[in-house]
Amino acid sequence: MKKLVTIIFIVIINIVTSLNGVDNISRKIKENPILAHFLSLEEILLNEDYERDFTPTDPPTGIVRQTSEFEQMEGVLVVYPLGVPYTLIAEMSQDITIYTIVQSYQQNQCETNYQNNGVNMANCEFINAATNTYWVRDFGPWFVSVDNEIAIVDFPYNRPRPLDDEIPVIVANYFGIDLYGMDIEQTGGNYMCDGNFIGASTDLIYDENPGLTPAEIDQLVLDYLGIENYHVTIDPLDDYIKHIDCWGKFLDVDKILIGEVPESDYRYADFEFVADYFADQTSAWGNNYEVYRVYTPGGYSQATPYTNSLILNNKVFVPQTGSQWDDEAMATYEEVMPGYEIIGIYSSGWYDTDALHCRTRGIADRDMLYIQHDPILDEVPAGQEIDIVAQIVPYSGELLYADSL
Repeated sequence: MKKLVTIIFIVIINIVTSLNGVDNISRKIKENPILAHFLSLEEILLNEDYERDFTPTDPPTGIVRQTSEFEQMEGVLVVYPLGVPYTLIAEMSQDITIYTIVQSYQQNQCETNYQNNGVNMANCEFINAATNTYWVRDFGPWFVSVDNEIAIVDFPYNRPRPLDDEIPVIVANYFGIDLYGMDIEQTGGNYMCDGNFIGASTDLIYDENPGLTPAEIDQLVLDYLGIENYHVTIDPLDDYIKHIDCWGKFLDVDKILIGEVPESDYRYADFEFVADYFADQTSAWGNNYEVYRVYTPGGYSQATPYTNSLILNNKVFVPQTGSQWDDEAMATYEEVMPGYEIIGIYSSGWYDTDALHCRTRGIADRDMLYIQHDPILDEVPAGQEIDIVAQIVPYSGELLYADSL
């Protein structure tokens, strides 16, 4: 043990002295984009005094509504070199646009690899920019509707990775849409919303914003995202990441998927706690959440990151690892998401804390036909007339055809 402590101490001293301070650490991170999902030792040393290049703005004015993952998407963001298999890119490109963030000198290579792997090149666009990593879920843009126009909300990324942190600004400029700066240190993997003014995160949001009270955080997410009810829970996964998408997922306004571990697992009580917590909460439709479970025992040999899936219009892409639990996870999605095409995506590079969802980000459809409708949840006697009330808004600005309503 003494030898181990001595070695660690020497390594830390050598890193600090050789890098000659915070500025040199920051420079080294910029120059060496090969980083892990977790904070590196250099980043831990840097993070205490790191000043992010972030510009807060006034919040949007008007009606703000954050779009959910299960709403209509016009495309998906990925980063090249990829963190996802080409099979996923090829499948997604059949229906929507693949927006690939890639440095200009690598674009030809990227296009060649796409062509060689069956990607529909007619549905590909390239955003030339440098990144530190490919975890675009974490650092990428958050989409909101402001008075029925899609805009982007930016935030200080919770990693000292300046190239990644700049991507929301670059994407907003690429699409020519408004950008708002919300001064909360955040990461997209630790956030989900229902498209109806309800959001959720783990208490990592409090850990990383010690200068803000929970009430102040609630006010900021209300002002910038339109979130009126922000659920902040414990992290049952008990791993380095504390991201909600590693164990939970909104499937619909009143449906949520929660991971499940065996009773012998020391985390069992925490997983049951968060499942019970959401089952006791009221959804935006006025009923309690329907909580579904997917078996995610995890492990070093084969990961089970089944909540880390991607909903993309009428398809759901579920990570597969070759685990004995893959088929059961697919069956769970097929049962709880009828009408969707459930597609398994295998990779040997999926982990319990980092899989398909972490490395992709849907782009809200700027021309979507938004329909807000609260379903009738009670039983209605046969033969009784029912009034169907819905708000229908074309974000495109086009007129509705009265004879089609």
